Amino acid sequence: MIEQQKMEIFISKLLEWNRTHNLTGAKNEKDIIKNIEDSLAPLEMNLIATDFKKAADVGTGGGFPGLILAMAMPECSWTLIEPRVKRAAFLHYIKSLLNLSNVTVERKRAETITEKFDLITSRAVTKSSQLVKICKNMIKKDTVLLLYKGESLPDELKGLESFEAQIHERGKRRYLILKSKESDAA
Repeated sequence: MIEQQKMEIFISKLLEWNRTHNLTGAKNEKDIIKNIEDSLAPLEMNLIATDFKKAADVGTGGGFPGLILAMAMPECSWTLIEPRVKRAAFLHYIKSLLNLSNVTVERKRAETITEKFDLITSRAVTKSSQLVKICKNMIKKDTVLLLYKGESLPDELKGLESFEAQIHERGKRRYLILKSKESDAA
């Protein structure tokens, strides 16, 4: 799915940067690999299509899940949205180092993005209904949202009645897939 060499470089550089910049809670190779596997799980479980043209990841941080999905889906144009300077700098660095021509890094808050996307992903940013509000300018009628959530997910479905919701579980992880029922769901 992803070139082994690119994955090894990513892991090495994330460990290196993490020592000084605290980009992610994954502090060793084993934890980074778990995060990579978690990022790729929706593709391996066939929860979403891989033929999206334009995707965005909100709050990419150290690269999970957006950068990993961008490497796994090279035909899709990915916008990684990360407002924090050090994290955005790392994403720019990795994009250049790995020559990821399908990746754009936006050091902005998601609320300021007005471009529309086919797929929007996010992990551990905020509650699902709040994230939908934050992303409202990026959502069009057929946008799919893939949210990486924890065990408290059922409590987060309130306020999302204008979406079809699917929940898939793997261990303690809940993958929430939202599809708009209306043209102006957000």
